[in-house]
Amino acid sequence: MEGKFYTTTAIPYVNAAPHLGHALEFVQTDVIARYQRLRGKDVALVTGADENSLKNVQAAEKRGISVEQLCEENAAKFREMADAVGLSYTSFQRTSGKEKHWAGVQKLWELCSQNGDLYKKKYRGLYCVGCEAFLEESELVDGMCPEHKKAPEPVEEENYFFRLSKYQEKLEQLIESNELKVVPETRKNEVLSFIRGGLKDFSISRSVERAHGWGVPVPGDSEQIMYVWFDALGTYLTGIGYGADEAEFGKYWPADVHVIGKGILRFHAVYWPVMLLSAGLPLPKNIFVHGYITVEGQKMSKSLGNIVDPFALVEKFGVEPVRYCLLSEVPTFEDGDFSERVLVEKNNNELIANIGNLVNRTMVFIRNNFEGRVPRGELNAEDEKFLAGQKEVIGKIGAAMDEMKIREALQHVMEFGKNANKYFQDNAPWELVKSDKGRAGAVLYLLANQAKDLGILCAPFLPGTSASIFKQLGLESRGWEDLGSLSVKEGHGLGEPEILFRKIEGKKEQQGPAPASDQEAKPAEKPLEKPIGDKEKISFAGLDLEVGEIVSVEKHPDADKLYVEKVRLGDGEKQVVSGLVEYISAEELKGKRVVIVKNLAPAKLRGVESEGMLLVAESREDGVEVLEPDAEVGEKITMVGVAHSPKEEISFKEFSKVKFKVRDWKVSAEGKQLFSGNKLLKTKRVSDGKVS
Repeated sequence: MEGKFYTTTAIPYVNAAPHLGHALEFVQTDVIARYQRLRGKDVALVTGADENSLKNVQAAEKRGISVEQLCEENAAKFREMADAVGLSYTSFQRTSGKEKHWAGVQKLWELCSQNGDLYKKKYRGLYCVGCEAFLEESELVDGMCPEHKKAPEPVEEENYFFRLSKYQEKLEQLIESNELKVVPETRKNEVLSFIRGGLKDFSISRSVERAHGWGVPVPGDSEQIMYVWFDALGTYLTGIGYGADEAEFGKYWPADVHVIGKGILRFHAVYWPVMLLSAGLPLPKNIFVHGYITVEGQKMSKSLGNIVDPFALVEKFGVEPVRYCLLSEVPTFEDGDFSERVLVEKNNNELIANIGNLVNRTMVFIRNNFEGRVPRGELNAEDEKFLAGQKEVIGKIGAAMDEMKIREALQHVMEFGKNANKYFQDNAPWELVKSDKGRAGAVLYLLANQAKDLGILCAPFLPGTSASIFKQLGLESRGWEDLGSLSVKEGHGLGEPEILFRKIEGKKEQQGPAPASDQEAKPAEKPLEKPIGDKEKISFAGLDLEVGEIVSVEKHPDADKLYVEKVRLGDGEKQVVSGLVEYISAEELKGKRVVIVKNLAPAKLRGVESEGMLLVAESREDGVEVLEPDAEVGEKITMVGVAHSPKEEISFKEFSKVKFKVRDWKVSAEGKQLFSGNKLLKTKRVSDGKVS
């Protein structure tokens, strides 16, 4: 069907929880799917859980639980991980599903059998449980499986076999001609070398006894269970309805691209296509083969203790910086290294500089100088030349994505953002608005449309960022066809500015002012080089305000009007004494997200040490209200245009010099609005008042 696109991740074993390598594959597949949706295609994306393997049986035995329980637990974790990294799947297919999966793979078996390609015989061989495959002696390295570094087990039993040798010539021709395209070229050559070495028939079933009865029964033979790869590969069919919904299957098959890791290339580029040929089904068009992730130069390994948990990574840094680091740092088709240090650097120096600054400065400038409405002025020759250059960059992005060169495409997206930032800087609208507001309007009109284009270009790679850009622009998301157009019209009302990326603090960043590329450090309407004033450095820039959660509240032992609260922060707990007894009950206070002055010098209040201060808003009309930021624990309270370099410790007198206010439910300091994470810091009850 023209206008459809079907892609898949590999179907991972669920013998253990997912790791960062799985996250990489899920994110790469998601980029491909989202790009095709952006181009107007009807996209299906299938992922799932491979549950019928001996690996899972052995893992369950080791834990002393049933295989069903193990699969239930770990399949749920893989689905959670898919959601956590933003995989836009249309089907999560579990191979234990009798109704949705078994009927389809049994139908596939029967078609291959009817074609005369299945037979039964006794066999003795070396079986690698890690690979779930028999290996030849010639494939071993020092007697070990080269992939899993373990000696395979000798196995002897009666199994069904597939006549793989029958298809050697046909398969070689299909891959050589790119009718079945394997990318990159190095992997294509690897497959061809394997095929030319001579294909041997392979076992496609296991005894019920050895599989402990776990798996898809072989049609017509109650003593045999389907081989895991025959079963798992069939998920690419059953995930779109094969054997259950033939109309849905007919709509999407054949697959446009299977995304897999290099360790399972043989199964996808040799076994899978011949199974389809035997069953009379069309072949997939592309097999996309990625490498492995190393951590600080070493392959992830439980024994080395360097397995990276994707859940912890997303929770710590947020999904967008994690996606960006995986896609920009790891080569699309080769092995690549990952480290948290690089993730932090990329967030602070690339995402903030090339995307965050452009959108934030454009939005804030239009709000402050053009009443939040897109201005219009006549574009000059230099503007047209700039737009022509940006259209060339858009062309490069599309060309790279059409070849699934994800990293290269993302580099060009960053190039687009960098060019737009340079245009902003070169045209200096903060100066133009004083001398030629018409010209300033033309510059900002063009920049609003550049922000729109950046929102479109980010959609496959950073979908949350894209959604936020369009929200700030006050627009529905646009498709690829809108790129390069000036479709954000004069007079269009923009939404509320938000900071797209927060600076990730670390020891290095806390030693001095933030770098010039930091989104939070750049004035929205002034040259980037202009330094922050001394007054700001002495006051707000020296504060360390952080979001915390009150975990316990007790009455002060010697003061009726004071509470003693334990507050969870990003790096531990602090004890805070507050005078809130008259205004809020302990029950209401417990569990609240609050703003803590984290670097306030400890002080004893009626004999109990207080290690910080909790901020509240107050007014005569509305009373007292605890500031409740809409942000995660550990997020910093920030101000656009200020490079934060908190002092190690400040006195209450120093803190009191900072003038906090509430106006129209928005909290500001020294006349500038504050943000919690990437959202405005707002009150709920106090509309106008002070903060203390």
